[in-house]
Amino acid sequence: MAATILGLDSTSVRPQPAFRCQQSENGGWTASHTIIVTRAGFDTAGIQSLFAKGALLTGVDANIPSFFNFLKITDVSVSAEEGDLITLEVNAAGSSASQYELGDGSGLDIDSLPTYELRGQLSDAGFQHHRKWLPLSSTDRTLLGDFLMGKFSYNITDGLLYQVTESGADVVNAEQLTAADAKSFAALIQQGQTTYERSQYTWTESTEGAGQLTEPQLNKLGLIATPRGTPPDAGGTRNWKLVSASQSQQGELFRTTLEWQLSDSGGHNAFLYDS
Repeated sequence: MAATILGLDSTSVRPQPAFRCQQSENGGWTASHTIIVTRAGFDTAGIQSLFAKGALLTGVDANIPSFFNFLKITDVSVSAEEGDLITLEVNAAGSSASQYELGDGSGLDIDSLPTYELRGQLSDAGFQHHRKWLPLSSTDRTLLGDFLMGKFSYNITDGLLYQVTESGADVVNAEQLTAADAKSFAALIQQGQTTYERSQYTWTESTEGAGQLTEPQLNKLGLIATPRGTPPDAGGTRNWKLVSASQSQQGELFRTTLEWQLSDSGGHNAFLYDS
């Protein structure tokens, strides 16, 4: 007959009263629990299997409310003090909901709690991306492109392009810029400026749940897509593209972040990025 210590024997698992569980703003749950076993019991395969990573926390303590039967053990720390008792601090995680209602990721589970963030920032971009560059005639764009490559210089006073020659002689180019905006770009380039501050908006969704990203979701990265949630309406011909997808795992709890980027006027190139 197994010897007992304070009512414990080698088959005993004694949960302590302080079961703690917390739900995040995205719907995932994390929990911690303290369990006491004997040294003799800790060395048995039966006890160790109860605390294996991925095992149900309710398998350790049947008195945990049945609602939490999705919590699975993520890690365990062991404290062996003097005497024959061992204390185990058990952490678990999980979710009562899958992150996505449909296999293609087009809908969220009704019990999921996504959070959203809109972020706008400025970054440097070449003049060729500017909204006033695109409407220029093909001749003006070509001349400005050659100017950027060092084939011309521009005289701000007379508004003329001059060929760059080995002799340094001023040779007026046969073709000249015609649009006022083209000449404004040329003046900036002549003064050494070739970029402008371009606005970029991203819409980010963060969720937690029991499901991994699906194959259709993985294949949407880099394609034009409508974000979930309620992103602001930019109007006109601008649209969104899925530009980032990341997922981390704690036990059976998956944390997913998806990020969409808003295009400039005219939308993302449909030939390259349409699904």
